[in-house]
Amino acid sequence: MQPSHAHLSSHSITSQYASWFDDRINEFIEAHKGKFEPTSFFKRQNGFFITISFDHASRKQRQEDSERIDGPNSKSTLDTFTDLYNYLCRILIGRNYHRPSFHDLKPLAIGCLDMNGSRYWKSMGEKENPHIHSIWIFTDQTRDGFLKLLADKQRLLSIKERFSIRELDIQQLDLDDRNPTDESRVSSYTAKFIGHNNHQLTISDDFRILPIEHARSKH
Repeated sequence: MQPSHAHLSSHSITSQYASWFDDRINEFIEAHKGKFEPTSFFKRQNGFFITISFDHASRKQRQEDSERIDGPNSKSTLDTFTDLYNYLCRILIGRNYHRPSFHDLKPLAIGCLDMNGSRYWKSMGEKENPHIHSIWIFTDQTRDGFLKLLADKQRLLSIKERFSIRELDIQQLDLDDRNPTDESRVSSYTAKFIGHNNHQLTISDDFRILPIEHARSKH
């Protein structure tokens, strides 16, 4: 359930989202790690903090070209994040990655929109340079494939060009460094734009958690 944050400060809203993200991460790890495997080991082995910066001129041109062919279909920055996630799943799992039988192989990805200057809430002016901070937890079955992909510079460059990505900053995840309020610092940093945006209400789409969970039908 999404956090409730009526009448809270931007900092408190960010803290609640960060805590919620931590819970989702821990749930995913508990469901995928070995019975006697320490949670901290799984985090270090399978977790990454990835910042995605875009070439916005190239991205705009691609969208304009697509609209001329397919009609109006403007994608948000987080739509592109979802497209990237699905593309990586196709590479790591196979072309049938979207089938229910492959759901448990998919990585968890939490992506949050950010803008330049969002660290300084009160002085933040016009929003510019939208980019994404994201937390990825891979399954054991997809981790090695992801590491091989990172080592394949030519293929990685092809992916960056495909999604108009200017830069990918990829770091091993550390979820054990925590704020005084107990949420992890990396989740708090990832969510830092959400609290500000909640009060301004200027952008409707500011985070994604993938894969999207679908309710299972009851028989």
